[in-house]
Amino acid sequence: MKEYLMLFATAMLPVIASALLYKLNERTIISRLKEPVKQLIYGLIFGGLAVLGTELGVQIEGATVNCRDAAVLTGGLFFGGPAGIIAGLIGGAERWIAVAWGAGLYARNACVISTVLAGFIAALLRRYIFEDKRPRQIISFLIGIVVEMFHFTMVFLTNISNPEPALAIVRVCFFPMVIATGLSLIITSFVLTLLAGEKIRVMNEKLSIAQIFQTQLIVLVILALLANTYFTLRLQEGIATGQVDARLSQVIRDVRTDIELSTDEDLLKLCRIAKEQLGTASLADLARQLNLTEINLVDQNGIIIDSSKKSYIGFDMHFGVQSSAFLCLLEDTQEYVQDYGTISYEDDISRKYAGIKMDFGFLQVGYDAEQFQKNISSQISRAAAIHHVGEEGGVIILDRNMIIVSSADDRAIGRHILEEDLQDLPGDDVTFRRTVSEVKCFLRYSMAEGYYIVAYLPESEGLLARNTSLFVNSFAEILIFALLFGAIYLLIRNSVVKQMREVTGSLTRIVDGDLNVKVNVHSSEEFSILSDDINTTVDTLKRYISEASARIDTELEFARSIQSSALPGTFPAFPWIREFELYALMTPAKEVGGDFYDFYLTDERILNFVIADVSGKGIGAAMFMMRAMTELRNLTQANHSVSEVFGLANTALCEGNDSNMFVTAWQGSLDPDSGKVSFANAGHNPPLILHADGRCEYLRTRSGFVLAGLEEMCYSTQSLSLEPDDVLFLYTDGVTEAANANRELYGEERLQQALSACRGMKEKEICESIKADVDAFTAGAPQSDDMTMLALYYRGAPWTARFSCEKASLDDIPRAISFAETELQKLGCPHKSLVPITIAVDEIFSNIVKYAYPNAQGPVDLLLKRRETPKSVWLRFEDKGIPYNPLEEADPDVTLPAEKRSVGGLGIFMVKKLVDDVSYSYENGKNILTLIKEIE
Repeated sequence: MKEYLMLFATAMLPVIASALLYKLNERTIISRLKEPVKQLIYGLIFGGLAVLGTELGVQIEGATVNCRDAAVLTGGLFFGGPAGIIAGLIGGAERWIAVAWGAGLYARNACVISTVLAGFIAALLRRYIFEDKRPRQIISFLIGIVVEMFHFTMVFLTNISNPEPALAIVRVCFFPMVIATGLSLIITSFVLTLLAGEKIRVMNEKLSIAQIFQTQLIVLVILALLANTYFTLRLQEGIATGQVDARLSQVIRDVRTDIELSTDEDLLKLCRIAKEQLGTASLADLARQLNLTEINLVDQNGIIIDSSKKSYIGFDMHFGVQSSAFLCLLEDTQEYVQDYGTISYEDDISRKYAGIKMDFGFLQVGYDAEQFQKNISSQISRAAAIHHVGEEGGVIILDRNMIIVSSADDRAIGRHILEEDLQDLPGDDVTFRRTVSEVKCFLRYSMAEGYYIVAYLPESEGLLARNTSLFVNSFAEILIFALLFGAIYLLIRNSVVKQMREVTGSLTRIVDGDLNVKVNVHSSEEFSILSDDINTTVDTLKRYISEASARIDTELEFARSIQSSALPGTFPAFPWIREFELYALMTPAKEVGGDFYDFYLTDERILNFVIADVSGKGIGAAMFMMRAMTELRNLTQANHSVSEVFGLANTALCEGNDSNMFVTAWQGSLDPDSGKVSFANAGHNPPLILHADGRCEYLRTRSGFVLAGLEEMCYSTQSLSLEPDDVLFLYTDGVTEAANANRELYGEERLQQALSACRGMKEKEICESIKADVDAFTAGAPQSDDMTMLALYYRGAPWTARFSCEKASLDDIPRAISFAETELQKLGCPHKSLVPITIAVDEIFSNIVKYAYPNAQGPVDLLLKRRETPKSVWLRFEDKGIPYNPLEEADPDVTLPAEKRSVGGLGIFMVKKLVDDVSYSYENGKNILTLIKEIE
């Protein structure tokens, strides 16, 4: 297990290097290097990892397992073809010289060739198959498998004269190296995909035609390989077992022949001796001298005329198959030997006989089993010892009791074979398999002269040819299929996929709106028909579009006129009111838009104005715009406050809003006499104020939620005061979000600068200047959104008289009262109104002198004017003292006696009683208190 963990750790080195190089290429100087320099760096790095792959190889069952090719393939597939080639050359060169410090010599040529070619294979695949893109995870894994199979094929091919060690190397190294290399590549592909922010493909995602073809072709190739490997295995298995069967049979025949020839010759030799010694002793004595069981003399009629076994005399040799075989000696045969077997005289006795022709007939000798075994024991041992089966196989001979009498004891397996290993043998002359001495073997046996002749051969040796052929054929087939896959893929891509891409590219341009594109793919009859059909369809579509466009233009022109007529477009809008002037324009992005503006009077002089932007563009936005505009106008003219108008309009617009449209809006109400603007904002852009002194600033206040977004939303009324010659500029986001060809936005800062440059311009000139500046910025880029602007110029109701004191004191109070009386009389203020006003002037002026400047004297201004509708006089006190709002003081309890009242507050209380309205604001560092007294 430790070896496999070490192998896996080595396989992860290319993964780690790939991740680091990817990040370095993003954030360091490497990203700015020229591509050839990058490829050289990558090649050196992965070449070094290939060297580490060799040196960190682990020993498993005596073979060295490494993942050198993983580094080479990683460099070529994921970082560029030249990097893979450089890494392969480095790794191959190092492997060639590594034998000097212990690397294996047997597989050196194969390792060097496969490592170098791995770099070229990776380069070719990246360039021609993957089009300089990273391969997918499963493809990376399969490439690793194929390259390792090529590696082991080279092991066989470079050692074709000695394949057995190659087979041993493949058996041990194949699966660890294939898995290590495949895992290294698939994990590298996965990691780089994540770092690049790309999606990991899943099974249900749509693939391109090339990817679908890749996947299906790979599946078919794998199925074909599995089927072919199975049939090859079965065929080679049959051939190998047939060869083993023939070898074992031949050995058994050879041993049997040797034993039979030896025993025949020995018995004939005894028969000749008996012939020479006839007459020297009785047949019984002669049999005992020669260690024979019996000696018989047979006459010309086949009758035993004398025998060492007296009971046999008179036996007719014609009586039985065994005995009649010797009758050949009565003819031309001189000598005859019979195999060991049962005799005709007594079928429960077995003997071996030999005979020699004599003048009176023939002489026959024989011996039984015991004498036979003694006679042939040496022959058996010799026959077993000299007959081998292959390198590790041999012959074992057993007697009838399954006792080993001879074995090839010089064999590794033969020395350890026990009699128990050979019990219960199946039928003879049949090759079978059995584990003998813990080794799987082929066995076959036959009977000879009463003995079992057993031949054996280890399976590993017997199936060597099968295993070698299977591995070589399988590897060769996979490599051939891989080459065919690449060739077929390139053929399909060039003849089909490339043409499809041209067609789909043209279709994409057509879908994007370029109907002048012509599909011109005529590489085959099918593509010619497809191109012509598409061109015909597009021509027909252009005709239909032209006709529909004419109808739509007419309808949109009608809609444009309706929308334009709904927006107020008469300028100057209210020429009889001199306190303000305004101008507005709208430029829709399409024929009709979703922006709108509106302005109208309430109470004869109060100006109500609004600017809004409906989500979306076109007809739908224009219809919703008309609805929103109507709701806002009707609610405003019903004398609701601005916040109430937005709240009620939001509720109304939420009803039936199935299209989920919404409106951003900014609406204000201007009192032209005071310059006060009450406003509410429903998610709209903040307006700009261009002050008379040239300052330009955004009015950034709290905004409410958009209209028609959510029901039951509340909005707040806010206010601002316009000074004479101030300009309030309203706009929609079509202005600030206008984009040029580089997708840069016009923006709020640029709008503020452009408005600042409009100081002194009239309201119409301001809108037109901003529009021109936006157009210049976009430089002809298509308008993406409606663009609407409204400029309100506040001239202000002029104060007709001013009384100023640089350092006001109590001595100036009479002068201020006198100024007020004189000017109010000029304004036509009646006496009964004049008295309370002068009292108020006395009270306010004295309070400012006493309390506004605690440690010094400061400026105080008193301004007066008259308003006709309703008839009233206005007094405005300005000072630069400490900020103080007298209206926040609680009114004193005038029902209490003077000594029980709290100090202060009585003066302002009296002023509020003397005039009709009192308001306070703190603006531009000034306390501003305004008094209004209505007159008859």
